[in-house]
Amino acid sequence: MITLYKYTHPSRAETVVWALKELGLDYEIKELDGKKGDQRKPEFLAINPFGKIPAITHNGKHFTESLAIIEYLNDLHPDKSLTPSQDDENYAEKNYKLRQVISFGMIEIESYLWILTKIKVLENYESWPEGVDKNCLSCIQNALPIASSWLESQEYIAGDSFTLADIYYHHLFSWLKMLGFDLPEQVKIYLKRLSNRDNFPKK
Repeated sequence: MITLYKYTHPSRAETVVWALKELGLDYEIKELDGKKGDQRKPEFLAINPFGKIPAITHNGKHFTESLAIIEYLNDLHPDKSLTPSQDDENYAEKNYKLRQVISFGMIEIESYLWILTKIKVLENYESWPEGVDKNCLSCIQNALPIASSWLESQEYIAGDSFTLADIYYHHLFSWLKMLGFDLPEQVKIYLKRLSNRDNFPKK
């Protein structure tokens, strides 16, 4: 049995829930109340010393970082259904595309999104130099057209099949939407398509 630790409110842990559902793996959820500081209590710090969500336990071992967790879960699936099949003659190219879009999202979008969120949402906890938010906005606005262009000729972000990259980009695009970004029409259609999947975590 896989145990997933997540907040009582939406977070990156929802991407792990989605992957678990897509892969048909058995799991249980233990919710932590971030407002009460559950993530800083000794029992959870023993699982993730950084005190961050999500984390899972499986076979007596602990795993952290949402993308790494999803890849680990995918490796537990006999068919590895969230990554390109190694039997595909174009495996190398398709796997490269998967890694490329994820790397792009992490470096060119999420890193600035996180700083922007700290400035706009968590302003009472940290102070940032003037102008940082404008720089983050500019970097994201430069990256967004590239990411959205991948959806102009294909249904999914890394190709014609649903992969773990789609779980990740649903999280990124939803985050952008939450912060008030005007998403391109093909991204809105893409998000709707993903949310209609049978295993999409609805709460």
